[in-house]
Amino acid sequence: MNSNKQDGRNITLTATELGELWKNYIGETLLDCVYTHFLTNVDDNRIKELLEKAHTITKKHITKLKEIFTEEQFPIPSGFGENDVIKSAPAIFTDKFYLFYIKETARINLFLFSNALTVSFREDIRKYFDECIDDISELYQDSTNCMLAKGLIIRAPFIPIPKTVKFVESNDFLHKLVGKQRPMASTEITGMYVNLNSNQLGKSLMIAFSQVVTSKDIKEFMLKGRDLSQKNVKILQEFLSKDHLPAPQLWDPEVLESKVAPFSEKLMLYHVSLANGGSLLNFGVGLTSTLRYDISLSISKMVADISKFSNDGVNLLIEKGWLEQPPLAADRDELAK
Repeated sequence: MNSNKQDGRNITLTATELGELWKNYIGETLLDCVYTHFLTNVDDNRIKELLEKAHTITKKHITKLKEIFTEEQFPIPSGFGENDVIKSAPAIFTDKFYLFYIKETARINLFLFSNALTVSFREDIRKYFDECIDDISELYQDSTNCMLAKGLIIRAPFIPIPKTVKFVESNDFLHKLVGKQRPMASTEITGMYVNLNSNQLGKSLMIAFSQVVTSKDIKEFMLKGRDLSQKNVKILQEFLSKDHLPAPQLWDPEVLESKVAPFSEKLMLYHVSLANGGSLLNFGVGLTSTLRYDISLSISKMVADISKFSNDGVNLLIEKGWLEQPPLAADRDELAK
């Protein structure tokens, strides 16, 4: 493996840098396929512009990642390519969903790129992830502004601004054994709102994918995930409803009736796997900001259910021979034989 000179020293990539670059490449090549298909079926000019921008960013990242892998003499991951997208297939989503997809994908990627930056040490790798954050932040802003302009987004709930600073005086703030629980805190509402959007994206994807996949086991997996997402959405909506707060809109009507697959079953199954990871990340963040016991217990149960479902998906990928192996640490026991 080649090394990068920095401050007079030769620096090879660390395990964390390898892992983040590898993971980023798999995700970017998947998005490249998704945006390629979306662009063949979009009608709205502004949404088309945003899809083109998202696609250009993805291709830019793929090019840079290939340069890094080549320089480091690291085999370029297989990822996804032309065989995983059917350009001639009809649309399975509306233009409105494309816009929602861009925004939600940008939001989760901001989390992922920020994490990648904090576990990178080499200057060129930090610079790459820093540029990725700038790219995706601008895309998030543009897509959010477009959704607002088109009236396609329900803002997070408004609550009264406190008139004074207050401190918690009783454990009832955490949990009441008898009677109604206190109203949700702003930090808890944030978790509800984000996780509703995340689950609705996943649900819509699995509704669409369940219509077009032909393998029985993958179809059953998609239907199971659809129902799990619906269950989670209902639980989260009920928490908001009890405090008379609005929930984000459903995106199920933006799934069209096509039964023609626009992507390979490998890509669709892997996409759901990535969505599961994003959902677990969102719930984890939400859990850290939640103080009410009843909400924490519900989130913990949802995390357990999603983790089991995610594991089922990984097992399916392995059975199909589709799970690409990330870089591994040396097996010292094996080498010592």
